[in-house]
Amino acid sequence: MAESGSNKLEISGNGVDDDGNGYIDDWRGWDFANNDNDPTDDYGHGTNVTGIIGCNGNNFLGFAGVNWHCKLMIMKGINDQNWGYYSWWISAINYSVNKGVNVLNLSLGGTDPSQGLTDAVTNAIQNDVTVVASMMNTNNNVAYIPASIPGVIAVGSTDPDDTRSNPFFWSPTGGSCYGPHISVVAPGNYIYGLDYLSNTNYNSYWGGTSQAAPHVAGLASLLKEQGPYRTPANIKAIIKSTADDQVGDPIEDTPGWDQYYGYGRINAYKALMYYLTAMDETRKAEFRIYPNPVSGIADIEWNPTEIIPSRLKIQNLQGQNVFEEAIQNNGGERIKLDTQYLTPGIYLVFLHSKEKSCIQKLVVAK
Repeated sequence: MAESGSNKLEISGNGVDDDGNGYIDDWRGWDFANNDNDPTDDYGHGTNVTGIIGCNGNNFLGFAGVNWHCKLMIMKGINDQNWGYYSWWISAINYSVNKGVNVLNLSLGGTDPSQGLTDAVTNAIQNDVTVVASMMNTNNNVAYIPASIPGVIAVGSTDPDDTRSNPFFWSPTGGSCYGPHISVVAPGNYIYGLDYLSNTNYNSYWGGTSQAAPHVAGLASLLKEQGPYRTPANIKAIIKSTADDQVGDPIEDTPGWDQYYGYGRINAYKALMYYLTAMDETRKAEFRIYPNPVSGIADIEWNPTEIIPSRLKIQNLQGQNVFEEAIQNNGGERIKLDTQYLTPGIYLVFLHSKEKSCIQKLVVAK
Protein backbone atom coordinates (compact mmCIF):
# COMPACT_ATOMS: atom_id res chain seq x y z
CA MET A 1 0.00 0.00 0.00
CA ALA A 2 1.05 3.60 -0.42
CA GLU A 3 2.67 5.35 2.50
CA SER A 4 1.65 8.91 3.25
CA GLY A 5 3.73 11.22 5.34
CA SER A 6 2.47 13.16 8.32
CA ASN A 7 2.64 16.87 9.03
CA LYS A 8 5.15 16.89 11.86
CA LEU A 9 4.42 20.54 12.64
CA GLU A 10 0.83 19.68 13.59
CA ILE A 11 -0.15 17.85 16.80
CA SER A 12 -2.90 15.36 16.07
CA GLY A 13 -6.22 15.87 17.81
CA ASN A 14 -5.43 18.87 20.00
CA GLY A 15 -7.84 21.22 18.19
CA VAL A 16 -5.10 23.79 17.59
CA ASP A 17 -3.62 25.08 14.35
CA ASP A 18 -0.07 24.31 15.50
CA ASP A 19 1.66 25.18 12.23
CA GLY A 20 -0.35 28.38 11.74
CA ASN A 21 -1.45 27.66 8.18
CA GLY A 22 -5.19 28.14 8.81
CA TYR A 23 -6.04 24.42 9.04
CA ILE A 24 -6.64 22.83 12.43
CA ASP A 25 -5.20 19.34 13.00
CA ASP A 26 -4.11 18.88 9.38
CA TRP A 27 -1.60 16.24 10.43
CA ARG A 28 -2.53 13.88 7.55
CA GLY A 29 -3.54 16.32 4.81
CA TRP A 30 -6.90 17.98 4.21
CA ASP A 31 -10.35 17.24 2.78
CA PHE A 32 -11.18 20.34 0.74
CA ALA A 33 -14.48 18.84 -0.43
CA ASN A 34 -15.87 18.69 3.10
CA ASN A 35 -13.52 21.19 4.77
CA ASP A 36 -12.24 18.87 7.45
CA ASN A 37 -9.02 17.12 8.40
CA ASP A 38 -10.08 13.64 7.24
CA PRO A 39 -9.06 13.06 3.60
CA THR A 40 -10.14 9.41 3.71
CA ASP A 41 -11.27 8.20 0.29
CA ASP A 42 -15.03 7.70 -0.10
CA TYR A 43 -15.16 6.95 -3.83
CA GLY A 44 -12.04 4.95 -4.78
CA HIS A 45 -10.54 7.34 -7.31
CA GLY A 46 -8.00 8.84 -4.92
CA THR A 47 -6.83 5.48 -3.60
CA ASN A 48 -6.10 4.20 -7.09
CA VAL A 49 -4.33 7.41 -8.16
CA THR A 50 -2.22 7.57 -5.01
CA GLY A 51 -1.20 3.93 -5.31
CA ILE A 52 0.05 4.43 -8.85
CA ILE A 53 2.40 7.13 -7.59
CA GLY A 54 3.71 5.57 -4.41
CA CYS A 55 2.70 1.99 -3.60
CA ASN A 56 5.56 0.22 -1.86
CA GLY A 57 7.43 -2.54 -3.70
CA ASN A 58 9.36 -5.71 -2.85
CA ASN A 59 6.77 -6.69 -0.22
CA PHE A 60 4.99 -9.55 -2.06
CA LEU A 61 1.71 -7.62 -1.84
CA GLY A 62 -0.39 -6.43 -4.75
CA PHE A 63 1.66 -4.24 -7.04
CA ALA A 64 4.22 -1.44 -6.95
CA GLY A 65 3.93 2.27 -7.61
CA VAL A 66 6.37 4.38 -9.58
CA ASN A 67 8.27 5.91 -6.64
CA TRP A 68 8.44 3.61 -3.63
CA HIS A 69 10.15 6.13 -1.40
CA CYS A 70 8.24 9.34 -2.07
CA LYS A 71 6.32 11.26 0.56
CA LEU A 72 2.62 11.70 -0.19
CA MET A 73 0.59 14.71 0.85
CA ILE A 74 -3.09 13.76 0.64
CA MET A 75 -5.42 16.52 -0.53
CA LYS A 76 -9.02 15.57 -1.31
CA GLY A 77 -10.47 17.71 -4.11
CA ILE A 78 -13.47 15.68 -5.29
CA ASN A 79 -16.43 14.42 -3.27
CA ASP A 80 -18.15 11.05 -3.03
CA GLN A 81 -19.97 11.81 -6.29
CA ASN A 82 -16.65 12.23 -8.14
CA TRP A 83 -16.87 15.97 -8.80
CA GLY A 84 -15.51 19.12 -7.21
CA TYR A 85 -15.56 22.91 -7.36
CA TYR A 86 -12.67 24.92 -8.70
CA SER A 87 -12.49 26.67 -5.33
CA TRP A 88 -11.62 23.35 -3.68
CA TRP A 89 -8.85 22.72 -6.19
CA ILE A 90 -7.46 26.23 -5.84
CA SER A 91 -7.31 25.85 -2.06
CA ALA A 92 -5.62 22.45 -2.38
CA ILE A 93 -3.01 23.81 -4.80
CA ASN A 94 -2.23 26.80 -2.59
CA TYR A 95 -2.04 24.53 0.45
CA SER A 96 0.47 22.27 -1.30
CA VAL A 97 2.65 25.17 -2.41
CA ASN A 98 2.72 26.59 1.10
CA LYS A 99 3.77 23.16 2.40
CA GLY A 100 6.65 22.93 -0.06
CA VAL A 101 5.67 20.03 -2.31
CA ASN A 102 7.86 19.25 -5.31
CA VAL A 103 5.32 17.57 -7.59
CA LEU A 104 1.56 18.08 -7.78
CA ASN A 105 -0.72 15.51 -9.44
CA LEU A 106 -4.11 16.83 -10.59
CA SER A 107 -6.23 13.93 -11.84
CA LEU A 108 -9.24 16.14 -12.47
CA GLY A 109 -10.44 18.79 -14.89
CA GLY A 110 -13.18 21.16 -15.96
CA THR A 111 -14.24 22.91 -19.15
CA ASP A 112 -15.19 26.33 -17.76
CA PRO A 113 -12.37 28.89 -17.80
CA SER A 114 -11.09 30.04 -14.42
CA GLN A 115 -8.59 32.80 -13.84
CA GLY A 116 -8.36 31.75 -10.19
CA LEU A 117 -7.37 28.18 -11.06
CA THR A 118 -4.97 29.40 -13.74
CA ASP A 119 -3.34 31.77 -11.25
CA ALA A 120 -3.01 29.03 -8.62
CA VAL A 121 -1.36 26.59 -11.05
CA THR A 122 0.92 29.29 -12.47
CA ASN A 123 1.96 30.30 -8.96
CA ALA A 124 2.76 26.67 -8.14
CA ILE A 125 5.01 26.32 -11.19
CA GLN A 126 6.72 29.63 -10.40
CA ASN A 127 7.40 28.24 -6.91
CA ASP A 128 9.27 25.24 -8.34
CA VAL A 129 6.35 22.78 -8.24
CA THR A 130 6.05 20.43 -11.21
CA VAL A 131 2.33 20.21 -12.06
CA VAL A 132 0.94 17.13 -13.84
CA ALA A 133 -2.69 16.98 -14.99
CA SER A 134 -4.99 14.60 -16.82
CA MET A 135 -6.28 15.41 -20.32
CA MET A 136 -9.73 13.97 -19.36
CA ASN A 137 -11.84 11.25 -20.92
CA THR A 138 -14.43 12.57 -23.40
CA ASN A 139 -12.55 11.47 -26.54
CA ASN A 140 -12.37 14.94 -28.06
CA ASN A 141 -10.08 17.96 -28.27
CA VAL A 142 -11.81 20.02 -25.57
CA ALA A 143 -9.18 21.99 -23.64
CA TYR A 144 -9.90 20.99 -20.05
CA ILE A 145 -8.18 22.88 -17.27
CA PRO A 146 -5.79 22.56 -15.50
CA ALA A 147 -4.24 20.37 -18.24
CA SER A 148 -4.35 23.21 -20.80
CA ILE A 149 -2.67 25.78 -18.52
CA PRO A 150 0.82 26.70 -19.81
CA GLY A 151 3.67 24.91 -18.03
CA VAL A 152 1.57 21.92 -16.96
CA ILE A 153 2.54 18.41 -18.07
CA ALA A 154 -0.72 17.35 -19.76
CA VAL A 155 -1.11 13.56 -19.91
CA GLY A 156 -3.23 11.34 -22.15
CA SER A 157 -3.96 7.66 -21.65
CA THR A 158 -2.83 4.52 -23.47
CA ASP A 159 -3.99 0.91 -23.41
CA PRO A 160 -1.66 -2.01 -22.59
CA ASP A 161 -0.72 -2.23 -26.29
CA ASP A 162 0.35 1.46 -26.35
CA THR A 163 -2.60 2.60 -28.46
CA ARG A 164 -4.58 5.61 -27.28
CA SER A 165 -7.33 4.57 -24.86
CA ASN A 166 -10.38 4.73 -27.11
CA PRO A 167 -12.64 3.59 -25.62
CA PHE A 168 -12.03 3.01 -21.93
CA PHE A 169 -13.28 -0.27 -20.56
CA TRP A 170 -16.11 1.44 -18.68
CA SER A 171 -17.69 3.34 -21.61
CA PRO A 172 -18.02 2.74 -25.37
CA THR A 173 -17.97 6.49 -25.95
CA GLY A 174 -15.19 7.47 -23.54
CA GLY A 175 -11.64 7.95 -24.67
CA SER A 176 -8.45 9.83 -23.92
CA CYS A 177 -8.78 13.49 -24.88
CA TYR A 178 -6.33 15.03 -27.30
CA GLY A 179 -5.40 18.46 -28.57
CA PRO A 180 -2.65 21.04 -29.05
CA HIS A 181 -1.72 21.17 -25.36
CA ILE A 182 -0.97 17.46 -24.82
CA SER A 183 2.56 16.71 -23.56
CA VAL A 184 2.86 12.91 -23.34
CA VAL A 185 0.81 9.77 -22.79
CA ALA A 186 1.10 7.02 -20.17
CA PRO A 187 -0.68 3.77 -19.28
CA GLY A 188 -4.21 4.54 -18.11
CA ASN A 189 -6.65 1.71 -18.88
CA TYR A 190 -7.12 -1.36 -16.65
CA ILE A 191 -4.83 0.03 -13.94
CA TYR A 192 -5.11 -2.08 -10.80
CA GLY A 193 -5.09 -0.62 -7.32
CA LEU A 194 -6.09 -1.42 -3.78
CA ASP A 195 -9.85 -1.37 -3.20
CA TYR A 196 -10.54 1.74 -1.11
CA LEU A 197 -12.86 -0.27 1.16
CA SER A 198 -10.30 -2.99 1.89
CA ASN A 199 -6.70 -3.45 2.90
CA THR A 200 -6.46 -6.86 1.19
CA ASN A 201 -8.49 -6.63 -2.04
CA TYR A 202 -6.08 -6.01 -4.91
CA ASN A 203 -8.55 -6.82 -7.70
CA SER A 204 -9.93 -3.32 -8.15
CA TYR A 205 -8.98 -1.51 -11.36
CA TRP A 206 -9.70 1.85 -12.95
CA GLY A 207 -9.28 3.49 -16.32
CA GLY A 208 -8.83 7.09 -17.41
CA THR A 209 -6.34 9.85 -17.90
CA SER A 210 -6.62 10.15 -14.11
CA GLN A 211 -4.60 6.93 -14.01
CA ALA A 212 -2.14 8.05 -16.69
CA ALA A 213 -1.23 11.32 -14.94
CA PRO A 214 0.10 9.73 -11.72
CA HIS A 215 2.48 7.56 -13.73
CA VAL A 216 4.02 10.81 -14.96
CA ALA A 217 3.86 12.46 -11.52
CA GLY A 218 5.72 9.51 -10.04
CA LEU A 219 8.38 9.77 -12.72
CA ALA A 220 8.63 13.52 -12.15
CA SER A 221 9.27 12.90 -8.45
CA LEU A 222 12.07 10.45 -9.29
CA LEU A 223 13.65 13.02 -11.61
CA LYS A 224 13.42 15.69 -8.91
CA GLU A 225 15.07 13.37 -6.41
CA GLN A 226 17.76 12.55 -8.94
CA GLY A 227 18.43 16.24 -9.59
CA PRO A 228 17.07 18.52 -6.84
CA TYR A 229 18.16 21.63 -8.76
CA ARG A 230 15.79 20.76 -11.63
CA THR A 231 12.97 23.17 -12.38
CA PRO A 232 9.49 22.18 -13.57
CA ALA A 233 10.56 23.18 -17.09
CA ASN A 234 13.65 20.93 -16.85
CA ILE A 235 11.59 17.96 -15.70
CA LYS A 236 8.95 18.48 -18.36
CA ALA A 237 11.64 18.71 -21.05
CA ILE A 238 13.31 15.47 -19.92
CA ILE A 239 10.02 13.56 -19.86
CA LYS A 240 9.10 14.81 -23.34
CA SER A 241 12.51 14.25 -24.90
CA THR A 242 12.81 10.67 -23.61
CA ALA A 243 9.26 9.54 -24.45
CA ASP A 244 8.84 6.74 -27.00
CA ASP A 245 7.43 8.04 -30.27
CA GLN A 246 5.43 6.01 -32.82
CA VAL A 247 4.56 3.14 -30.50
CA GLY A 248 0.79 3.50 -30.90
CA ASP A 249 -1.68 3.53 -33.76
CA PRO A 250 0.35 4.79 -36.77
CA ILE A 251 -2.66 6.74 -38.02
CA GLU A 252 -2.59 8.89 -34.86
CA ASP A 253 0.96 8.41 -33.52
CA THR A 254 2.81 10.16 -36.32
CA PRO A 255 6.53 11.08 -36.21
CA GLY A 256 7.37 13.77 -33.68
CA TRP A 257 4.76 15.56 -31.62
CA ASP A 258 1.13 14.88 -32.51
CA GLN A 259 -2.17 15.86 -30.92
CA TYR A 260 -3.05 12.32 -29.82
CA TYR A 261 0.17 11.11 -28.17
CA GLY A 262 2.06 14.35 -27.65
CA TYR A 263 5.77 13.52 -27.69
CA GLY A 264 5.03 9.85 -27.05
CA ARG A 265 4.50 7.32 -24.29
CA ILE A 266 6.73 8.01 -21.30
CA ASN A 267 9.81 5.86 -20.77
CA ALA A 268 10.96 6.01 -17.16
CA TYR A 269 14.21 4.15 -17.79
CA LYS A 270 15.27 6.52 -20.56
CA ALA A 271 14.27 9.54 -18.48
CA LEU A 272 16.34 8.40 -15.50
CA MET A 273 19.25 7.57 -17.81
CA TYR A 274 19.15 11.11 -19.18
CA TYR A 275 22.26 11.99 -17.18
CA LEU A 276 24.28 9.50 -19.18
CA THR A 277 22.90 10.34 -22.62
CA ALA A 278 22.78 14.14 -22.68
CA MET A 279 24.99 16.98 -21.52
CA ASP A 280 23.57 18.57 -18.41
CA GLU A 281 24.25 21.93 -16.80
CA THR A 282 25.48 20.10 -13.73
CA ARG A 283 28.48 18.80 -15.70
CA LYS A 284 29.93 22.30 -15.39
CA ALA A 285 30.34 21.68 -11.67
CA GLU A 286 33.33 19.41 -12.07
CA PHE A 287 34.44 16.60 -9.83
CA ARG A 288 36.27 13.39 -10.54
CA ILE A 289 36.47 9.86 -9.18
CA TYR A 290 39.71 7.91 -9.33
CA PRO A 291 40.46 5.18 -9.93
CA ASN A 292 37.36 4.55 -12.05
CA PRO A 293 36.62 1.66 -12.55
CA VAL A 294 37.36 0.80 -8.94
CA SER A 295 37.32 -2.38 -6.86
CA GLY A 296 38.12 -0.94 -3.45
CA ILE A 297 38.75 2.60 -2.23
CA ALA A 298 38.14 5.52 -4.59
CA ASP A 299 38.96 9.19 -4.12
CA ILE A 300 36.30 11.79 -4.93
CA GLU A 301 37.85 15.18 -5.61
CA TRP A 302 36.01 18.40 -6.48
CA ASN A 303 36.81 21.92 -7.55
CA PRO A 304 35.80 24.24 -4.68
CA THR A 305 35.37 27.13 -7.11
CA GLU A 306 32.58 25.14 -8.78
CA ILE A 307 30.87 23.39 -5.85
CA ILE A 308 31.20 22.99 -2.09
CA PRO A 309 29.20 19.79 -1.55
CA SER A 310 27.23 19.02 1.58
CA ARG A 311 25.90 15.59 0.61
CA LEU A 312 27.05 12.54 -1.33
CA LYS A 313 24.53 10.18 -2.87
CA ILE A 314 24.90 7.06 -5.00
CA GLN A 315 22.12 5.57 -7.14
CA ASN A 316 21.92 2.46 -9.27
CA LEU A 317 20.64 2.68 -12.84
CA GLN A 318 17.11 1.94 -11.64
CA GLY A 319 17.10 5.26 -9.81
CA GLN A 320 17.27 3.66 -6.35
CA ASN A 321 19.48 5.14 -3.64
CA VAL A 322 22.15 2.70 -2.49
CA PHE A 323 24.24 5.08 -0.38
CA GLU A 324 23.91 8.56 1.06
CA GLU A 325 25.83 10.57 3.64
CA ALA A 326 26.52 14.15 4.66
CA ILE A 327 29.86 15.75 3.79
CA GLN A 328 31.34 17.87 6.54
CA ASN A 329 32.17 21.30 5.13
CA ASN A 330 35.66 21.64 6.59
CA GLY A 331 37.29 23.27 3.61
CA GLY A 332 38.44 19.99 2.11
CA GLU A 333 38.43 19.12 -1.56
CA ARG A 334 38.51 15.32 -1.37
CA ILE A 335 36.85 12.39 0.36
CA LYS A 336 37.39 8.63 0.16
CA LEU A 337 34.65 6.23 -0.91
CA ASP A 338 34.72 2.55 0.08
CA THR A 339 32.99 0.59 -2.70
CA GLN A 340 33.34 -2.88 -1.15
CA TYR A 341 29.65 -2.81 -0.18
CA LEU A 342 28.53 -2.12 -3.76
CA THR A 343 27.93 -5.01 -6.13
CA PRO A 344 29.82 -4.80 -9.42
CA GLY A 345 28.07 -2.57 -11.94
CA ILE A 346 27.45 1.02 -13.05
CA TYR A 347 26.31 3.69 -10.59
CA LEU A 348 25.59 7.42 -10.58
CA VAL A 349 27.47 9.48 -7.99
CA PHE A 350 25.93 12.82 -7.00
CA LEU A 351 27.44 15.71 -5.09
CA HIS A 352 24.79 18.12 -3.80
CA SER A 353 25.16 21.64 -2.49
CA LYS A 354 22.51 24.25 -1.73
CA GLU A 355 23.03 25.85 -5.14
CA LYS A 356 23.50 22.93 -7.50
CA SER A 357 24.14 19.26 -8.00
CA CYS A 358 26.72 17.46 -10.13
CA ILE A 359 27.11 13.89 -11.28
CA GLN A 360 29.63 11.37 -12.53
CA LYS A 361 29.41 7.76 -13.57
CA LEU A 362 31.10 5.18 -11.33
CA VAL A 363 32.03 1.69 -12.47
CA VAL A 364 32.52 -0.82 -9.66
CA ALA A 365 34.62 -3.78 -10.85
CA LYS A 366 34.88 -7.22 -9.34
